[in-house]
Amino acid sequence: MLTAIKEIGSLYDIDAPSKKPSEAKVILIRINTEKQAYEGTEIEDFDSQKLDLYMFKEGRSKGNVPSPFCPLTEASRTLKKIQAWLNNCVKIKADNLSDSMPLVNEALNTIKSHKDSIISDISQVSESIPKKTRKFLTLKINNKYPGQYQIFKKSIESMDERKRKKSLSIGTCSICGSPNKEVSGTTDVFKFYTIDKPGFITGGFKESDAWKNYPVCSDCKQSLERGKKFIEEHLNFRFYGLNYLLIPELIIGDWTLFKDIVSVLAETKQTFSLTEVIRRRLTDDESEILEYLSSMKDTLAINFLFLQKQQSAERILLLVEDVLPSRLKRLFDAKDYVDNTFGNGRDKGFNFGSLRVFFSKSDDNKKTQDLNKYFLDIIDNIFRGEKISLQFLMKFFMPVIRRAINKDDYFGFRVSDGLKTLLYLQFLGLTNIKEANPMEKGLFEDFFERYGKAFNTPAIRGIFLLGVLTQLLINKQYAERGSKPFLKKLKGLKMDENDVKKLLPEVQNKLEEYDSFNRGKRLIASEASKYLLEAGNGWKMSADEINFYFACGMNLADEIAKTSY
Repeated sequence: MLTAIKEIGSLYDIDAPSKKPSEAKVILIRINTEKQAYEGTEIEDFDSQKLDLYMFKEGRSKGNVPSPFCPLTEASRTLKKIQAWLNNCVKIKADNLSDSMPLVNEALNTIKSHKDSIISDISQVSESIPKKTRKFLTLKINNKYPGQYQIFKKSIESMDERKRKKSLSIGTCSICGSPNKEVSGTTDVFKFYTIDKPGFITGGFKESDAWKNYPVCSDCKQSLERGKKFIEEHLNFRFYGLNYLLIPELIIGDWTLFKDIVSVLAETKQTFSLTEVIRRRLTDDESEILEYLSSMKDTLAINFLFLQKQQSAERILLLVEDVLPSRLKRLFDAKDYVDNTFGNGRDKGFNFGSLRVFFSKSDDNKKTQDLNKYFLDIIDNIFRGEKISLQFLMKFFMPVIRRAINKDDYFGFRVSDGLKTLLYLQFLGLTNIKEANPMEKGLFEDFFERYGKAFNTPAIRGIFLLGVLTQLLINKQYAERGSKPFLKKLKGLKMDENDVKKLLPEVQNKLEEYDSFNRGKRLIASEASKYLLEAGNGWKMSADEINFYFACGMNLADEIAKTSY
């Protein structure tokens, strides 16, 4: 993956400013070194075109790290960062710039002399800015920004170089594979690890051995930085509360063609984000370009990197490597199958949102999405073609469906989400559902065949049809009484095999009481009885599976009723 990012960086000389919040304010401490005077503060709108003038670099201003441009928290603490940075500039001997050192010293002394006034002014100005607006603090020396002085630029370069040399050695670059090169272990393009803790350093406590973890030469580091910047700017996508970077990688072919492809991908995302044309999507991102990628030849592989930023560090949530366009096409074929099966009714087709419904929060009252790991594991299996246990899925499907029926809220949609997900995985061959023995064709054979393996055993069909009959009874009760008392008989959809078998005569008797056990319902009851008898005893199904298929029958009752009548 890192090699792919490096190759993209090699193709592009990217110098576009990072996207920063446009609604932000910068407070400038105005210093006049010629008069050794503090001339107050001024405030300006944040300007992304001035990043070089601000000397801003992502990550440099985090925590207590000295920096010339800092997010403003507490006035005194933030000012200390700028003072510490000026102190570091004094300590570094910048070549051929010794004549400029007095300017640095005078700026530092002026701040020290007027520290209390500066802190007071910063606090006062900060209070005038709305609380939700981001605030930054920096210097303006003799009406110039820090980035307009060579002494400060050289000092920053020297600081970075000194940090890099702490773990510098001669070795083989882990990216390009070139031997006998000067490599460093402090490459911080991606902050997957840190060398300030002994456990992260090869060999234990020696920081000088850190280069062995992740040796990268200077050329590759620059390419990695450019590649990452390009990908974050152009190939960064949303994924149901998460984010992923889409990283294309050339397998075979011409590098010129690869550059064209990457450029088109970046442009296509922008085009999709502006268009109102309805396209096939698997995620909630309107700029998603997976369908476009699925039309390409397998000369290209796609990597999906799900990252979570935690302060100044980054954590890999999931890395899916080497997904071919042909695999993406297969995923869209599965989507088309599910969409065609469900038609154009209230369900708008399958996407990974149908799956996310069950793998977001274990409880609606949770503040965080605590099921992200399971969700990403399943996404990984789908992209790589790995099997997913049906029993595992049902453990997450049913709590959501039970909550929906208990609250009388989105029950039908949640059942549809579960069934769509099941059909999608079955089309891809990812479930552990076995081929069933041939059954005698019944009245609703066309319906069951349309749903493939979803209803492929007598027990499942019997449970499903009983769910249909039960829903028709509940509809009758609600029409006549304005309530659904029979729902209590369903035990909150926690029924076992015996409960289901006892339920059929109860439903029939209740329909007789309502004088509603007509020919159409009798046909459904007859088919349900036939399949349940054929299934015999000991279905070898969990309670979650039994109740899921029962809920499917309740949700699709209208379709079966049309056929029976």
